[in-house]
This record gives sequence, structure tokens and C-alpha cells, in this order.
Amino acid sequence: MVVFEKIAVIGIGAMGGGMARVLLEQPDLCQQISGYDQSTVLVDAFYQESVTAGKALSAPPTNLQEAVEEATFVLVVLQNEAQCHQVCLQGEACLLQLLPPGAVVMISSTVTATWMKQAAAFFEEKGIHFVDAPISGGPVRARAGDLTIMASGEEASLSVAQPVLQALGKAYIIAGGPGQGSQVKMVHQLLAGVHIVVAAEALCLAAKAGLDVTQLYDIVNGAAGASWMFRDRSPRMMESVAEVKSQLQIFVKDLDIVYQEAKKLQVPTPLASAALQQFISGQGLGLSQQDDSQVVKVYENVAGVKVSGKSQEGTRVGDYWRLPDGRFEQIVEVGSEPRHQVVLQNEYVRALRVSFPPGDTTLAHRHAKDSLYFFLVPGGLNVINHVQGFAACADCMDFGEVRYGAHETEKPLVHKITNTSNHTMLCIDAELLKSPPVSAAIPLLAERHELIKTRDKCRVYKLTLEPGQSVTILYPFFYLSIVVQTSTIEHGTLKWQQEPPVGGLKWNEPGVEIARRNVGSSTYVEYIAEWR
Repeated sequence: MVVFEKIAVIGIGAMGGGMARVLLEQPDLCQQISGYDQSTVLVDAFYQESVTAGKALSAPPTNLQEAVEEATFVLVVLQNEAQCHQVCLQGEACLLQLLPPGAVVMISSTVTATWMKQAAAFFEEKGIHFVDAPISGGPVRARAGDLTIMASGEEASLSVAQPVLQALGKAYIIAGGPGQGSQVKMVHQLLAGVHIVVAAEALCLAAKAGLDVTQLYDIVNGAAGASWMFRDRSPRMMESVAEVKSQLQIFVKDLDIVYQEAKKLQVPTPLASAALQQFISGQGLGLSQQDDSQVVKVYENVAGVKVSGKSQEGTRVGDYWRLPDGRFEQIVEVGSEPRHQVVLQNEYVRALRVSFPPGDTTLAHRHAKDSLYFFLVPGGLNVINHVQGFAACADCMDFGEVRYGAHETEKPLVHKITNTSNHTMLCIDAELLKSPPVSAAIPLLAERHELIKTRDKCRVYKLTLEPGQSVTILYPFFYLSIVVQTSTIEHGTLKWQQEPPVGGLKWNEPGVEIARRNVGSSTYVEYIAEWR
């Protein structure tokens, strides 16, 4: 049964585009979906994808009215408050005027709580459900349906929006009504912005002191001074030309929200204010549309030192590897290797989807964390593994094979891989970043579960459901779930159905009962990777 007749996504750029595609891929969420943006290129591209999925309008929308006509759910993912105000509340052709009572508006932009409360009052007065749902996670996690969502609103509105929230990631329901989700996002952005600036400050100080910043990164990354932002942004600070994943100007906006709201609440925020000034200084240097990691250039400009630059031959990120043919290739961190896409990350795990065609070879890259590898190529995979310090050798991986690499416990792995098979590589590389606060003392003994691998930091179980079989279980540990073979699966008491993609993965916490039934015609296999 379809939940919504039509969903409209307003703003289909880096974040909204990924979210729209996740919703498009849900089998029973909606009959039609439209994507609207000021960029006709983005609109046309999404329209073609919706045609392929059989959920398109009769033509690409050319204005807001066409995009939301007959929509029962509208997701707004715009860059700032001014854009949200124009689309939602301004003029005759705004959402407030175009949508009927009973429709749902969900705002996932980062705006002030004050505006969210005002907008909610207008929509709710007209009988339109309103959900305040800012997001965090970046474009990669947006596309993977693995966002952190800070949702608030009236209970009825949150209930109606639940299928969309569930599809897009993990939703935290914030009590107190509309505006409270935005307050949580504001506090989150205070921490995120300060951490980025502090990372830049630390690396610039290290460079000025004559330290090897790549070595410093490795040391801090495994010590108490590290943070998620330090791990994620520092490699881009050390690159000569950083890929733009989140524009610097976004943090000028977000930290200004922190400043304005803190001023109203009479709470001093000197660190956030100092970070804001550094990002503003970055704008003054012409860095507005560069990656936010490039705030490091503010420090470089004042200190007269470069954090980025050519490193020596060696085994660390940024060093150069002399290949057997005499060429030099710079070593990149595995998450920066283009064929390794980060699809999930939190304090316990970073999961990368590895995919590249036959005949292709990766860049030289470095694995520094203990990792589980799940190989998901039907018929198996053949590769040439070029490991630094060793002769290249042939290797083969069976479908469903699970391997473990002790890259932190023993020695980091620097290598290149050539796909010599006739199939596209598909592998999930799951890094074990941290032991969870809760773990199981003994292996799981449960129906339809087979223990297939045990290591000090993890256990892997194979869950198999033949057609008609079901399982209800409460796992007593933190775990990563990976779909190995798919079928149509019925979930929980609501009995909603989906056919999860092979390679689909999700991070799960203990204490939540899982109920699944295979209502399809093929065997369903899922790996349950327990973190210890």
C-alpha cells in the first residue's frame, strides 16, 4: 500500500538531491515524486531518474506550483532562511497557499528556531502538518539514507511523517514542538564549526613548529584529542586542492544563527564567535564556495606557513610510493580514494562502499583501521593486489566472503587493486573505530543465525530467511547489518514491505526488537556484524 500519493522535494542540490533519490527508491512510499530547484539541470536529471523508476510527473516542473500540485508531502531542503521563507510563506504561489489541509511540510534546512515556530503556526492554522527536521551527515550519507535527523513537531505531524523520516536515516524525536529540532541543530553546528576551526589551528601550529602534519594527523587520530571533524576535515586541509563537500559559507550562516540565538538567550559563546570570525575571514579571502576545511588558509595566510604540500617518500597519507615501474604515486587516505565512497559513519564505524568496473585500478590508498570486508559480487571476483613493499599478486573473493584486516592492531595497509574479473567490484569495507559501551559476553545463539567469523573486536552472523520464514529478535549488542541476498521483506507490526538492495547497510543499537518475514520468492541473506 502506497503511503503518499505524491511527494515533492524542493531543493535538490547536494543534500536534497541525495534525499530525493532515497525517497524515489522506496518501493511503496509514493506513486509520484517531483524534484524542484532553481537549476533546470538538476530538475531535468532527477526527472529522468523518476521516469526510469515509473514515478514521474507528465513533464519536469518549471515552477513551484507545478512541483507541488496534488502533493501530500513536501520536503524542503534549501540553503538558508530567506529561501525557506520565500518558498513557504511569501506571495500567492507559496506552499502555504498551494497546499491543502492534511498535507505535510517538512523543513530540513538549517534555520533559526524562531522562524520555524512562526512557520509552523501559519501552516498548522490552515490544517497543514508541519515538521521541523534539520539534518546532519553530508551528501554521502544523504544519498545513502543514513542522515541524522533532529525532528520536532506536533505528535500527529510526526506520526504522518514517520515513513519519510525512517527512509532518510535515524530520526531523533525532540520534545517541545516545532523549533526544538532546530535548537538541537544549532547546538550541533556550534560544535561542528568550532571543531573544524580548531583542527585548522592545530595543523597550522604543527606546520609552523616544523612537524610533519601527516604524521601528526595519524598520531592525533588514534589519541584522545581527535574528533569526527578532525578526522574528516584534516586530510582535506592537507590536500593542495580540496574536493568541495560542504561550502565554507554554510558555516558563516550556521554560526551566525548560533550567535543570534545565544544573544537572545543571553548565553556567552566566545568559542563559537571566534570560529565565526575565522570563517568570515575565509570569505574575505575569497573562499566562500570552497570546502569548509579551507578555513585553514586563514591561518596559513597569517602564520606564513603551508599545511598542504608535497610530502616525502613513505607509507603515510600524503607520502609518495615508488611503484615497480619507477613512477611515484601519492598515497591517499582510503576515504579519499574515489572508488571508496563513505556511506555510513559514526563514532563506532565508518563504512565504505567499494565499486569499480572490470579493468580499473584504484589509486594508492592507506587503510589504518581494523576492518571487516564483505564481498558481494555474484559469481566471485578476481583482482590483482598491489601491496606496498611486496610483489603484486592475484587474489579471488567468493560471493558473500567475509575477511578481516588488522590494519590498526598490526600494520596499516597501503595498496592498489586492479579488477581483473568480468564483474563490477562490490565490497563493503567496515572500519571498527571504537568498542561500544554495551557488548555480549558470549556469541549469539538464535534461530536462523549462523556464526561465520569471530575476532577480538567483532563477530559476524549470517541470517538466512527462506520464502515464508520469519524472525523476531532483540539483539543485545551494537551491530552493522548488510544485505547479501535480497527478497521482499515484511517489517514489524506495520507490515510494510520493501526489497532492500544488495549491499544496503545500517547501524543498529541494542534493545530494539526486530521482526522480519520473507514474503518474496527468493532466499534473503543478511550479515549481522556485532561490535565488541
